[in-house]
Amino acid sequence: MSNNTIVAIFRFLATHLHICNWLQDSSSRHCCRIISIYMSRILDAHDLPAPSTPRNLQLPDDELARHADEVFERVSPYDGIGFRNHCHRLFHFTELLMRRDAVVMDRGVAYTVAMCHDLGIVSRDDTGPNYLARSRALFERETNGHDLAGTPSLVLEECMLYNHRLLPVPNLSPQANAFRRAVQIEHARGLLRFGLDAAQVESVFERYPRGNFDRVLLDFAWRTLRYEPLTIVNGIFF
Repeated sequence: MSNNTIVAIFRFLATHLHICNWLQDSSSRHCCRIISIYMSRILDAHDLPAPSTPRNLQLPDDELARHADEVFERVSPYDGIGFRNHCHRLFHFTELLMRRDAVVMDRGVAYTVAMCHDLGIVSRDDTGPNYLARSRALFERETNGHDLAGTPSLVLEECMLYNHRLLPVPNLSPQANAFRRAVQIEHARGLLRFGLDAAQVESVFERYPRGNFDRVLLDFAWRTLRYEPLTIVNGIFF
């Protein structure tokens, strides 16, 4: 194992040692902090440049993006920042992945996909065999008549239907695959990065705190298991 590989592992661990704050035992937290300090010293000794952070974590503010915000506020039943920040993180992770791979998608369209991708779970105005199909129906209904920058309908459909797919999807558009991977980065809390720098991913989590999103996820799971348990197999895995 090369020195650069070892340092990369130390950098990853040092970045993620904030999880020790969850520990209730003060001595355990203290040990984590000491380890983090020594890791930082090792990194300084190697004098390696830190990974670059995203230059721009600004959200789009065009007409379509503002409409997406309005739809989200109207449909979401949840208080707090958790659900909204989840969608914002998903947008940024997707954009980082697409930028790295030179994949083109209008920012307002990508943002609208991110803001609508889970709304099928809670929408009362859309139908479909599962929440993914209902999210697609909501997206199509709410964006009807809006400028989608010439984005092919097939790409939009794949973004809405496959963003929660855990297993690779053959011949999936690169835009939809970026959303699929971004969802996994989000739910793995950065342990999966698909080649993105740890600092890039961490900066997104820091910019948009998790808030009450764990409570929202519990409600998502309850709704799915109660009303459409087969979605776990036919939608998420396959």
